[in-house]
Amino acid sequence: MNNIHWSGIRSFIAVAEHGSFTAAADALGMSKASLSQQVTALEKALGVQLLYRTTRILRLTEIGQGYYEQCRTGVDQLDNAREWATQSTQALSGSIHMNSVGGLIGEELIAPMLIDFQQAYPQIDVSLDFSSQRVDLIESQYDLVMRMGELPDSSLIARRLHAITTRYVASPAFLENQGAIQHPNDLRELPLIYGSVSEWLFVKPDEQVRIQASRGFQIANGRVMCRAAEQGLGVARLADPYVNVALREGSLIEVLSEWRQTTPLSLICPPARYQLNRVRALADWLIEHFPARYQPFA
Repeated sequence: MNNIHWSGIRSFIAVAEHGSFTAAADALGMSKASLSQQVTALEKALGVQLLYRTTRILRLTEIGQGYYEQCRTGVDQLDNAREWATQSTQALSGSIHMNSVGGLIGEELIAPMLIDFQQAYPQIDVSLDFSSQRVDLIESQYDLVMRMGELPDSSLIARRLHAITTRYVASPAFLENQGAIQHPNDLRELPLIYGSVSEWLFVKPDEQVRIQASRGFQIANGRVMCRAAEQGLGVARLADPYVNVALREGSLIEVLSEWRQTTPLSLICPPARYQLNRVRALADWLIEHFPARYQPFA
């Protein structure tokens, strides 16, 4: 591959990702005319049209879309290879982009550990994003993702961080007024405190029960859900970091303990990124320091 072809690929990727020649030229620090010439030369060398261009519209052709996706993957692999080859002669440095669930787990557990990590390694720039949405690590630019739940078999590197237990809790006053809760079916006529998941699935080896929340209090915030349960608004379904202290202090009581659910917390990383010393160092750091950080919530 000659330099002109390689420059054209880089320029084409920038145009595809920024949506215009002007924005791509600004991002690359080159003139719009030079950028356009490189993309045109690439199309001529390939013998195909990659972009539809009018005075008002710029979009990828069908071939252009496929070519972009393959070039993006190839460029990422080459960049990863370059970093891997040069890192052995360098101190831990560079950038790490991490995605994590938010709420108490992200804000009180993960974020403080990342702050401590960046203080210990000031040459590493850490970017943390909170999101409850599933992230496709192959397609995204994240180096490391913390996920809850069982993970499908894949080529990704997965390391177990912890296991979270989901508990069903209510205040003593609520239970005194409503009576004992001995089976999930007892929840059908009770007010529930729930977040984005309004259908609760209870699973045992020989039984499954689905409960649809039809009345109660809905808020997608674990801290508020815990407070609402303490105030007697209903039965809440929450991960144990939110409720363990309240259970110890007696402001909440666990019900249906035999229906608890355990959910793993895992760190996920593409193999190519895991080979980078800085990414592996962060994963090691989180696994090493998580137990002590989690202790106040246990």
